[in-house]
Amino acid sequence: MLNGRATIVGYFLLHFAGALGGQDCHIALRGHVTDADTKEALAYASVFVKEIGKGAITDENGWFAIPNLCEKTPYTVEISHIECAHFTQVVRLTENTVMEFRLVHDAILNEVVIHEKALALPNIQAESQVDRLDLEASKGVNLGEALKRLPGVTTLNTGHTIAKPVIQGLHSNRIAIVNNGVALEGQQWGSEHAPEIDPFTADKITVVKGASGVRYGVGAMAGAVVLEPAPLRAAAGVGGWLSLGGFSNGLGGLASGAVDWHLPSQSLTFRLQGTAKRSGNLRAPDYFLGNTGAAELNLSAMAGWKNTRWTHDVGASIFTQQIGILRSAHIGNLTDLQLAIESPVPLNNRDAFAYEVERPYQQVRHYLAKYRTTYRLSEKWKISSQYAFQFNNREEYDVVRSTGSAADKPQLSFRLWTNTLDVALEHFPIGHWQGGIGVQGIQQTNLVGRGGLIPDYRALGGSVWLVERWRRFPDPWEVEFGLRYDYRQTNATTSGSLTNIDTLVHFANVSGTAGLTYHLGKHLSATVHTGYAWRPPHVNELFARGIHHGAATYEEGRPDLRTEKAWNSNVTFQYRNRQTEAALTLYRNQIRDFIYLDPQNTFVLTVRGAFPAYFYAQADAVLRGLDGSLTVPVLKSLFVESRVSLLRGERIVPDSFESNGDKKHDWLPLMPTDRFQYGLRWVIHRKSSVGASRSDDVSTAGATSLRLMATTAVRQSRIPAAGLLKAPPPTFTVLSFDATHTFHLNNGKKKEAKMPLEVGLTVQNLTNTRYREYLNFFRFYADEPGLNMGIRAKLLFG
Repeated sequence: MLNGRATIVGYFLLHFAGALGGQDCHIALRGHVTDADTKEALAYASVFVKEIGKGAITDENGWFAIPNLCEKTPYTVEISHIECAHFTQVVRLTENTVMEFRLVHDAILNEVVIHEKALALPNIQAESQVDRLDLEASKGVNLGEALKRLPGVTTLNTGHTIAKPVIQGLHSNRIAIVNNGVALEGQQWGSEHAPEIDPFTADKITVVKGASGVRYGVGAMAGAVVLEPAPLRAAAGVGGWLSLGGFSNGLGGLASGAVDWHLPSQSLTFRLQGTAKRSGNLRAPDYFLGNTGAAELNLSAMAGWKNTRWTHDVGASIFTQQIGILRSAHIGNLTDLQLAIESPVPLNNRDAFAYEVERPYQQVRHYLAKYRTTYRLSEKWKISSQYAFQFNNREEYDVVRSTGSAADKPQLSFRLWTNTLDVALEHFPIGHWQGGIGVQGIQQTNLVGRGGLIPDYRALGGSVWLVERWRRFPDPWEVEFGLRYDYRQTNATTSGSLTNIDTLVHFANVSGTAGLTYHLGKHLSATVHTGYAWRPPHVNELFARGIHHGAATYEEGRPDLRTEKAWNSNVTFQYRNRQTEAALTLYRNQIRDFIYLDPQNTFVLTVRGAFPAYFYAQADAVLRGLDGSLTVPVLKSLFVESRVSLLRGERIVPDSFESNGDKKHDWLPLMPTDRFQYGLRWVIHRKSSVGASRSDDVSTAGATSLRLMATTAVRQSRIPAAGLLKAPPPTFTVLSFDATHTFHLNNGKKKEAKMPLEVGLTVQNLTNTRYREYLNFFRFYADEPGLNMGIRAKLLFG
């Protein structure tokens, strides 16, 4: 019996070996890659066969060849091109074969989302993308809420309705906010000047960390927040979405929607989008926060059309907002101010709900218009240009005793006009190098109508940049370098009650960046990036002198401030597979002549009242830390999520030495605390991952999910030796809950046609915890808002 079994096993082994030995592995696949819409050949597309780990690049006519493939063996052919969606197809060959591969043109990749670079290349720098669930849940609040859950990103708050992003300890003029390819130009120098952005216009938000001056200009020494709209409708017809939401804290409501229209038999496409919001006084766990209501109304329009060589895009938007400022933060005299800071509850507070916004408040209007055109010179080269106009009008209304017409006028008024022009010449892969060169010009006029906190100024600037990137697929290395030269000229003149100022200042410098990525395998990569960036001091840092009403502070600038110069280096390790994702970034940012707002531990009494004093100072500084994130499955549908942000910020004390002779160091003020986020996500149902992107596998796009997340902020113990007006708040932990589900409704016309209806529930501060944020200027006076439940529904049609 044993011999018989051995004979049978030997027979099958010999038969199987014979089959392997007879398999033909000398078959060649010859392919032609074309654009599915224009039928044009796509030169220099990357082709990769996953099973054998080999690939090719299409020639000038779109042809490629891959030899030595085996008969009847399934192979996964992956094709990517700079202007097309990623293409994947499984082939099984029996003989030498010629195949046609048609790639769909991807409009969003053809969009330029980087204002001062105009290249749609992947980013070698450390970056994080806002999860779709977080994006949808936070759209009804503000941009800051959408970014706070990313590692290394927090917010600088003025009260509970104003938030601006902080990336690895830096904010304001050190961060570029790029919306639909245009860098936002507003009064972003103010700590209480929130970005004039409607989150409902964004389909994707990415935070780029580290020195980004080459990519985004001198305003991106700390990084950039890049917002990309959804691509315009590609097929003829009408489509869009309608979103409604409400919040329990503040009894807020919102409505937003968009309509896309693609003309039949033409390439012309339109989009009209609008958002309206209204909320009343917010409530802390124990009391209402008087005068914290807000109202917002936004409109935007986009259009695009193209032919064989030309692509045109136009856009315009209007952003209007009225924000109430916590009344108890504006104090009449020094004694009352000291009592307010020491009190555990806000003094002079209207502890009642109301929608009405009274003084003090802000009124903000921002207008934007842009036109962009691209011309394909050849298969390898294209030239693009973009003109953008922005007008920002900000008015700040303080508490006044006057009546009549004077009671209707703002105490501070700023009007800023900005014109920018970009021209870029870009090339597709040439000898595995891809990049471009470009120039940019900017002109600004800022008029201070009332108040005189800063002088009027007129600014001119120009820059030239060069960026190149090398990648030879499937080699594991990627290399990128860039250079940029910027020149800025500012003429500041007296306005309002300031002392006589008539100053012309010039600044010029070079920025540089270099990055290297090594793919250790299919899922693991390591990236080293270093960059040199600089920033000229802003007019407010040089010449501010007076009450900053929105922040309820007295600020004073220094005319002798020098240019900031930063050398930022970071190392990032990233692991991604179908369901697990991990990232760790270690960074060090050495800044020479760092400009910071130094709390003086004193008060200033003015005719407007008593306010904490802040003076602009300058010193060499070092910021170092780490950002980490992890998403890992513990069961089939249950994921553990965690994020961590650690930062240490020090300044070198001028003309001061330790006993051993080393220069004396001191902690920088207003640096983010250590922050930890951790929780569970339960994905009850997910649609098929066929054709899905990697982010669809880990995120909840199109899925039903529940998520419970805890955030712990550690008490800030690293404060300046001189101390603070009020000790940092204690460590706190708050819980949040998010749930989302998608229904598919019959549109009544075709049984197979369904309209998705996305519904969601968001709960912030689930346990109604009392706490205060260290980076909130109003932590001196009041707690953060308590329990807030939000519901939302979004209907997609067409």
